[in-house]
Amino acid sequence: MNIRKRSKDVKLNTIICKRVTELRKLYKLTQEQLAYQSGISKGGLSEIEHCKKEPSTKTIMLICFGLGITPKDFYNFSDIEKYIEELNNK
Repeated sequence: MNIRKRSKDVKLNTIICKRVTELRKLYKLTQEQLAYQSGISKGGLSEIEHCKKEPSTKTIMLICFGLGITPKDFYNFSDIEKYIEELNNK
């Protein structure tokens, strides 16, 4: 695997994982509550929040459902916009 591509993947995964934690705290939910509302395991959610596991698109959709938000709401934040901007400028 191309090292440059791998570093981009890690950076994007870190941004997304931190977003999950940020939103969970914004909605004042524990990991257990969000996991239950999303239909995923607490351990899986914990691994995502600690950037040990890359969430699939399906998992992100389940988390959005658990939070009561749309995927657009999930991805609409400045860190992801900066990341996309970086990619476009290279």
